[in-house]
Amino acid sequence: MSGLKVIEIAEGVAGPFCGRLLASFGATVLKIERPPKGDWTRYSQPQINNLGTPESGALYLYNNMGKQSVVFDWKRPSGLTRLHNLLEKADVLIDDLKFEDRANFGLDAESLTRLNGSLIDISLTPYGLSGPYEDWSSTPLVSLAMGGYAYLSGDPNREPLMLPGHQPQYLNGLKGYSGVMLALHDRRRSGCGQVVEVSEMETLAALHQFTTVLLTYDGVIRRRAGVRLSTAAQIGGYPITTLPCKDGFVTFSASAAQQWENLCCMMEREDLLADPRFSNFRALKPYADEIDDVLRGWIADKTRKEIVDIAAGVWSVPTSPVFELDEVLQDGQYAVRGLFHEQEHASGETLIFPTVPFRLSKTPPIFKRAPLLNEHESN
Repeated sequence: MSGLKVIEIAEGVAGPFCGRLLASFGATVLKIERPPKGDWTRYSQPQINNLGTPESGALYLYNNMGKQSVVFDWKRPSGLTRLHNLLEKADVLIDDLKFEDRANFGLDAESLTRLNGSLIDISLTPYGLSGPYEDWSSTPLVSLAMGGYAYLSGDPNREPLMLPGHQPQYLNGLKGYSGVMLALHDRRRSGCGQVVEVSEMETLAALHQFTTVLLTYDGVIRRRAGVRLSTAAQIGGYPITTLPCKDGFVTFSASAAQQWENLCCMMEREDLLADPRFSNFRALKPYADEIDDVLRGWIADKTRKEIVDIAAGVWSVPTSPVFELDEVLQDGQYAVRGLFHEQEHASGETLIFPTVPFRLSKTPPIFKRAPLLNEHESN
C-alpha cells in the first residue's frame, strides 16, 4: 500500500479507525483537523495521566497511529479550496459527512469525479447517504438498538442491554477498510474511482444471519436469553451457557452431539447419556436447568483454569474463562500472536495498543505513534 495517498476529514472512531488500518500497511494518511482543537477524541476520556491536552486522549491515540496531522478549517472558503487541491492528487478520501453537507462543500460524487476521476471516497456514517434516517445523529447505544443487537442482549424478562465501547463504529471502520480494498481492485481495471458507502445500521443488521434465517424460514423471532443461546422454540443443543465457578465465571458451548457426550464422560456422568431425556443432543434445551445444576456441581470447587484445561484441553469441549480486561492483556494466546503492541507516546511514555486482527505472511503492519496536533503543517 506504499504510495497510496489518503485524505481523512472524518472524526471520532469509524473513519479514523479505517485510516489507521490503511496507515498500518504503508499508506500516507493526512488527517485534516479543524481549528482550534482538532478531532474531538483528542480530549475524550480516558486520558493519559489526565493531562487534558490535545495529545492525551486515549481514543485519539489509538485510532490515529501512523498518520500526519495538519490543521485548517476546510469548511471555510479558503480552507475548502486547499482541501480540493489536496484531493486532486489523492487516492482516497475518508469522510463522515451527511448527504447535504457533501453537496454544500463540493464533496458529493459528481463534484469529486470532476475534481479527480480516480479518487475513492469512503463515506462512513450511521445510516448511509439516503433513506429517512440519513440526517439523524447516532451513538453506540443508538446504533446497537437500531441494528437489532440491543434487543438480543440481556435477560429475557428485563430491558435490553448495550455493549460497552464503540464496537459499532469499529465494525464500520473495518468494513470501510474492506471497501477501500475492493474499490482499489476495481480501479486497477477501470481507472475510475467511486463512492463507497458504509452504514453502521446496515453493518450491524447484516450480521444477523442466524436471526434472519429463523424469522424467514421458521417464523420465529429470536429473543433475549441471558447467558443462554436463544434458538427456535424449545429445540436445540445444550449446554450453551455461562456459570460461576471457584474464581469467576466460565462458559460452555457444546455445539455437536460428540461434544455433549464428551462433556458427560468428563463429569463421569455417562448415566445422562442413557437417560432418554438427554440422549438426543438436539432436544436438550428443555432440560437446560437440570443440565446447569449438574455442571454447577462439577465446577463449584474448581478454578477457571482447571475447568478449561480439562474441558477444552483434554475433552475438546468448547469452554472458556470469562476474562477480565487485564487478563486479556496478559493471556498467553494473545502474547504468542502479538496482538498487543507497545508504542511510545509523544510524552515519552510507552502505551499498549491492540494492533490489527489479521496477519499477512509477506506484508507485516507498521505501527507509529499518533501525530501531535498540526505536527505536519510544514511538510
